[in-house]
Amino acid sequence: MPYEFAENEYELDPQASSTRGGGPPHKRTGIGVLDPPFPPKRLPGPIPAAPTSLFWRMAAALLLAGLAAAILLQLLAKR
Repeated sequence: MPYEFAENEYELDPQASSTRGGGPPHKRTGIGVLDPPFPPKRLPGPIPAAPTSLFWRMAAALLLAGLAAAILLQLLAKR
């Protein structure tokens, strides 16, 4: 059964653009996002550190050492 092409009588005709438009829409390129035109503002002085007690610093160090030892033992354990 051969295909019969029938034109659509409701097909839209191309329209001329308005004279106020002035051309195609502008592209948003995002210039200045990755390479800003001026350097970012810097705060005066060094970045303040979060105040922590010696106890919490020692606890964090012991926790990290324990995790490292556990990972090392898991890697070297024979099955």
